Amino acid sequence: MELQTATGRVVLTGKQGALLTILLLSANRVVSVQRVAESLWGEPLPSSPSSRVRMLISDLRKTCIAAGDDLIRTQRPGYVMRLVPDQLDLARYLDRVAQARKAAAGGDLETAVSCYDEALSLWHGAPLLGIDGSFVQAEAARLEELRLEAVEERSSAMLAMGRYAEAVTGLTAVIADHPLREAAHGQLMLALHQSGRRADALAVYRRLRERITEELGLEPERELQRLHQRILTSDTALEPSDTALEDTALDPSDITPEPPRHQSRHQPRPVVSPVPRQLPAPPPHFVGRERERAELDRLTRDPTTNSTAIAAISGTGGMGKTSLALHWAHDNIGLFPDGQLYVNLHGFDPSNGPLPAHVALRHFLGSLGVPAAAIPAGEQAQAGLYRSLVAGRRLLVVLDNARDVAQVEPLLPGSPGCIVVITSRNHLPGLNATRGASLIGLNALTCAETRRLLGRHLGESRIGADPDSVAVLVEHSGGLPLAISVLTARAAMHPGFPLSVLAEELSSPSTRLDALHTGDLNTDLRAAFTASYEALDAATARLFTLLGLAPWPDISLRSAAAVAGLPASRTRVLLHDLEAANLIHQHRPGRYRTHDLLRLYAAERAQSDRPDHERMEALTRLVDSYVHTACAGDRLLYPHRPLASRIFPEGSQDEFEDAASAWAWFEDEQSSLIAVQQLAVRLGMDAAVWRLAWAMDTYHKRCQHEMRIESWQTALAAAERLGHSSTRAFVHWYLGYTYAQAHRADDGLEHLMLAFKLFEQEEDLAGQAHTSHTLGFAWLARGEPEDALPHVENALRLQRELRDHLWEANALSAVGWCHAKLGHYPEARSYCEQALELFQKYEDLNGESATLDSLGYIAHWARQHDQALGYYGRCLELRDRLGNAYQGADTLVRIGDVQHEMGRPTAARDAWQRALDLYHKQHRAAEAENVQEKIRRLAKRPSAAAGPSGPAAPADR
Repeated sequence: MELQTATGRVVLTGKQGALLTILLLSANRVVSVQRVAESLWGEPLPSSPSSRVRMLISDLRKTCIAAGDDLIRTQRPGYVMRLVPDQLDLARYLDRVAQARKAAAGGDLETAVSCYDEALSLWHGAPLLGIDGSFVQAEAARLEELRLEAVEERSSAMLAMGRYAEAVTGLTAVIADHPLREAAHGQLMLALHQSGRRADALAVYRRLRERITEELGLEPERELQRLHQRILTSDTALEPSDTALEDTALDPSDITPEPPRHQSRHQPRPVVSPVPRQLPAPPPHFVGRERERAELDRLTRDPTTNSTAIAAISGTGGMGKTSLALHWAHDNIGLFPDGQLYVNLHGFDPSNGPLPAHVALRHFLGSLGVPAAAIPAGEQAQAGLYRSLVAGRRLLVVLDNARDVAQVEPLLPGSPGCIVVITSRNHLPGLNATRGASLIGLNALTCAETRRLLGRHLGESRIGADPDSVAVLVEHSGGLPLAISVLTARAAMHPGFPLSVLAEELSSPSTRLDALHTGDLNTDLRAAFTASYEALDAATARLFTLLGLAPWPDISLRSAAAVAGLPASRTRVLLHDLEAANLIHQHRPGRYRTHDLLRLYAAERAQSDRPDHERMEALTRLVDSYVHTACAGDRLLYPHRPLASRIFPEGSQDEFEDAASAWAWFEDEQSSLIAVQQLAVRLGMDAAVWRLAWAMDTYHKRCQHEMRIESWQTALAAAERLGHSSTRAFVHWYLGYTYAQAHRADDGLEHLMLAFKLFEQEEDLAGQAHTSHTLGFAWLARGEPEDALPHVENALRLQRELRDHLWEANALSAVGWCHAKLGHYPEARSYCEQALELFQKYEDLNGESATLDSLGYIAHWARQHDQALGYYGRCLELRDRLGNAYQGADTLVRIGDVQHEMGRPTAARDAWQRALDLYHKQHRAAEAENVQEKIRRLAKRPSAAAGPSGPAAPADR
């Protein structure tokens, strides 16, 4: 280890070199005496390790001072080496790599390669060569991984620039030292292939496969196999990007099946009455709680209850409420053959507050098979539908981490058969008064139970070997199962270390709770979290703290990588380390969740351990990642969305395989997206605020999402702060559209008129055209087609001037619909026939089906019944091909109306019954009641005629 100052250079070896290395690797962070001792000597520690560390620090400090710089400071509970970034080669290296990545992301590959070269020039031989200590192997591997990442990224840039021969030279050296590194092999194969050395490229793959098969019993990764196949077949379309190996390992159960060709990926699927199995796995170790389990058992056997049985488990955070609920639930799972529902209500979330009941209801309804588009908008209607679906079922509902009675009340079933288990830090006595709930208070584990729990975690032989240290752990854990879990996870990471190491840290005032027995949970657990946190290596600790900044508890691998500013492969490794330390939980593949208190602690450490600029950069990356991904997903959900290129220019959309996967991402990330928009507001990222509103709008519209208006209101405030007329016009347009669709046409018209004026000032013809189109829809929503007609006619004129033929077709359809509503049937038919011709020419099946529906309506009102049935029949065929059963049900109603008016009661009843069956499956109660009434009237008066009900306005299609 070399220390170079302004006045001299000193080479340090032995324990001094190791000590200097430890402090440098944690530069500007306090390293405890205990951690220094563990890193220097490992197991067993020498006698009086603290004294030995102090002597070594004293000697090293003297050496540094003699070399001209006093770098080491004493700071409890240990020491810190204060450096500015340029003083440490590793910091300079990371800075140059960051510059290289930024240049590469901006397309400046020459600068990127230059920065990579400058960074790699700072390496001199193998990392930590000649340094001795228990920490060396892991740290050397981490540092070598940093170097290899830069080498591979540099090679990617060189491949993109066509510098294949140079790439071959560097990559050959990498695989010589790392013969199982698949990413480098893939790059080398491509470089050789592009250099005309196809046989050599194939030989590289053959040698790698033989080695992997022989040493690991595995096959190369799928992407590498595909690259080999393409080289084998002399694929001339190979590009440098083809060497990127996928990191995402999907469980087959998480892959959304490709929908049938006749089924639209944009429309909700019919309800299939699933049996939900949502219980998370319980923690593996559990002791005690016999009294509480007996009370839960009593609920299931009580024959006197004529309503839902409810148990409310209360206790302070970390007391094991969720563990009790899940263990009991899994032990009695046979009592609930109709399924188990689970939701974490985040009642004490320090960042975002409790989960609203309507969000939990949407989750439950979706789990019970209700399509997103069929979920009612209001909380009361959602609760009613939920109670209807669970009535008569033998179902378990677990409401975890509830705030108060008001939060859980809408989530309680209303009929016997269901069992509800609630956990909360509050006692919730109101549930006992109003619903007869059994209140189960949870206290700390006894000393005997705590010792048993330690034995379950660590094994009886290990705790029996050191009873004095075990007594300290029992005393200072406070009987909190979460604290015990964190402590024993750290002990399990070092199975060879004596338990006295943990006991000494908990006994020390510098690492123990400031007020251990105050009952303040944040204080109670801080020491346990600190002990686990300080056992992490620097990279894992950094990720842990940055994840604490995220404003929601559930995060994907993609988002975690964005926060960290690291590749997904490296982030996955770090997340695995956090899982091993019980600091994060992967509750399903690729998604991670942190306990509320651990998140609070992580945020505290981020404030103390990460500089302001690093925290800001992490959050900015997170917001940017969500904006980019959401815009790409929306492009798949709505390919012909007007003016989309202004928001998200054409570019890479490889985030999703298809529209179905994009929809699934929006379903998973909805609460996160709302939180990201609010985070962007706090960060002053106003452009991201309104772009997120735009990217969420298609999903919100199709789900009738209650947050749609609020999202655009937030966007409008951001647009006003930005002050750009074009942006303000855009947001006013969409907010007005949203209001009109929410049956607030007057509010919508106000914003739409303002949007039109702003587009007019900007001389933006496309903006004027689309706003005119939406103004027509808003006036139609008010039931005033005579006021709508001039606006849609103006939209048609402008679209023709712009030569946008697809939106010309939409405008023609809208003009035709307005004439139809005014009773001008010949004009209406003419416009709709022109629209139909364009939709067919440009193969827009949705537009074609909507226009056929309008033509059917026009023919019906003109008493041309045969033509009406012809149009409606063709419309229904297209909607069947598209899988659009949602609007197909409406078309069936209108077919029944025509058949009835023609005096064909049997055919009318058949069409209405088919529509009724679909409405029931789609949980569209109002529409179902309307059709049911038609069928009832038909049974009483077979000759009664029914007038056409009409489709939705084409302006909204």
